[in-house]
Amino acid sequence: MLQFKIKKSCTFYIKLFISLSVYFLHFLNHIYCLEAPQINLPGQGIIVGTYLKMFRAQNIKAYLGIRYARALRFSPPELDISEWQGILNATKFAPFCWQNPSNVKNTILHELLRNKVIGDHDVTYDEDCLHLNIFVPDGSPGIKGYAVIFWIHPGDFSYGSPIDIEPFQIVFKQKIIVVTFSYRLNIFGFLSTADGEAQGNFGLMDQSAALFWVKKNINHFGGDENKITIMGHSAGAVSVGLHLISDEWSKGGYSAAIMMSGNPITDKVVRDPKVYSESLDSISTLFGCNRRPTSMLLSCLRKVDAKTLITNLPAVEWGPVIDYGLSNTSAHFIKDHPRKIFKEGNFQNVPILIGVTNMEDILNLVDDITNTKLNDDDFFHVVDEITKHDLKANTESDENCTNSQIIIDAITYMYPTQKKGVDVLKKLTNFHTDRMYIAPLFFMADILGKGNKVFAYLFTVRPQTQFIDLPEWVGVPKFYDQIFVWGVPYMNNTNILKEWNSTDKKISDVVMTMWANFAKSTDPIISNVYVKWNSYKAENNTVLIINQNFNSELVNNMLTVRFWNNYYPSLVKFAANCCEVANAGTSIFFKNTLSLTFAYSVGIISGLTVINIFLMK
Repeated sequence: MLQFKIKKSCTFYIKLFISLSVYFLHFLNHIYCLEAPQINLPGQGIIVGTYLKMFRAQNIKAYLGIRYARALRFSPPELDISEWQGILNATKFAPFCWQNPSNVKNTILHELLRNKVIGDHDVTYDEDCLHLNIFVPDGSPGIKGYAVIFWIHPGDFSYGSPIDIEPFQIVFKQKIIVVTFSYRLNIFGFLSTADGEAQGNFGLMDQSAALFWVKKNINHFGGDENKITIMGHSAGAVSVGLHLISDEWSKGGYSAAIMMSGNPITDKVVRDPKVYSESLDSISTLFGCNRRPTSMLLSCLRKVDAKTLITNLPAVEWGPVIDYGLSNTSAHFIKDHPRKIFKEGNFQNVPILIGVTNMEDILNLVDDITNTKLNDDDFFHVVDEITKHDLKANTESDENCTNSQIIIDAITYMYPTQKKGVDVLKKLTNFHTDRMYIAPLFFMADILGKGNKVFAYLFTVRPQTQFIDLPEWVGVPKFYDQIFVWGVPYMNNTNILKEWNSTDKKISDVVMTMWANFAKSTDPIISNVYVKWNSYKAENNTVLIINQNFNSELVNNMLTVRFWNNYYPSLVKFAANCCEVANAGTSIFFKNTLSLTFAYSVGIISGLTVINIFLMK
């Protein structure tokens, strides 16, 4: 791992995410009783935690609010191993990293989010937020120590905190350590000026700093520093994928990785830093700062109060950027486009568990999932916009391309006409999920599975317990899988939700066991589950369908995956080539496996025949 500069001084999706996260952190009946055993961290000092109790005989230990680094605004973190005076009281969460409090919706579920583990006071935010929390089973760790899950929270790199999940059940039942932590978000974590003044990706660097601290110190908490699994959901999963390709920051800090509902190769996840140029223009005007040189802009923004800055920012989608060459003092975090890096094989070969739900963005695609007024014209409009975008990305010509129809025909063949509004919405959802989640999932699995152990899954079961009304046709939206991963059906009941369905508990038991098995041994089915789950290989590319039956399915049978990963990219390149050089590009495509596409373009055979022939291969 990168040797951080040592500080020597001695001193949603967001609505749905917030709504669901209440169940992930429901400590309602946790009781603080005795102090957890004191731990002596060499070179730092003595730390004391607390016991958490749920029900009569369920206990775990928690060490909360431990500083792992310090950071100046818009600068890389400095690992903090300074000694403290006396005994550090690690019994409550530290303030969380700044995010706009006005975006937090005050729903009934959100009221439950404010639980007993953080006391009866409100959540607080601070720039001095680089702290982590360690949840440890109550008992002996054995000779080798507990396996560790290092959790990277989601939130589009702009929201979220360590309390967005509740690790009690998986720690208690599976006897593993879970580490949660805060990292800088939005402008504080991802501002990039594209010229070397602020390279960006500071939030990712914070993650590496926390990982480095855990690697160095987790053995004192009974953990095994050689069994650290980095695990994340959504933006957290994207972060996990970026750690796989960030040698200088994260190499050697982990032994395995879990990516849930997120993928670093999808469109617009990692951007060119120049994309923020116009936003910086607006921000400089808004806060009365000089735009040029950017050193003056940063100096000015560093003087703005953190709360004033975050609550008055214009809407900007902050996130990771390609920061290669943007700093003379700090190593880059992302050298190039992740898809290119992964295809070249430049990533850490560690065991991977990766998967998605079958309707990730259903609750974010449209305002009303019961809308019956949608028709195929709405679907065609979406397809047309995406076709134009993909063609523009593959051609240097600024002229409108006239070959887009062959792409539209191919897509509409795969997703045929529907009459009813709900059916159109379902088709739109499947189209979006296949393109943005399921196909990239198996693109990654294909790459990572070469000489590596990879386990792929598709989550298709919703909780049977009713807590939010959803139509029957809706599959598994984003975050619903986390209910099972964190053992939410075993949480204490509330006045709103009297009892969880027994089937939900059984599925949660299996999922928690498989995830913990993977953290312990990199084999999710090694013990205590009766599920067949083969690792993903070119000759045996199976995916586990997580539902009540836990069956496997061959990815080769998923025609939409083959369409998006194999056929569609070549079709777009062919159409873009024709846009640029008319018939000059035809000879190129007669030489590859998609020469039939050209035949279609000149009217020899129909596009449907082309796709049928392709799908039979």
